[in-house]
Amino acid sequence: MRWEFDVELYHNRNLVETMFSVLKRKYGEEIRAKKYWNQLKEIKFKLLVHNLDRYIRVIFIVQMRISTEP
Repeated sequence: MRWEFDVELYHNRNLVETMFSVLKRKYGEEIRAKKYWNQLKEIKFKLLVHNLDRYIRVIFIVQMRISTEP
């Protein structure tokens, strides 16, 4: 069993759980769509909006030359 356990892959779980937590805090835990395909569209839309928001924030920091150092 020990040789089958992939330590590097397991640590990706933390990243996934953190992303789920961020999305739930930001956009809520509920999905309003009833149909399966519409639920997928809603989730993809939330991810797209989140990625655009992150991109805009990074561009803003770079353009304003804001230091991120403490």
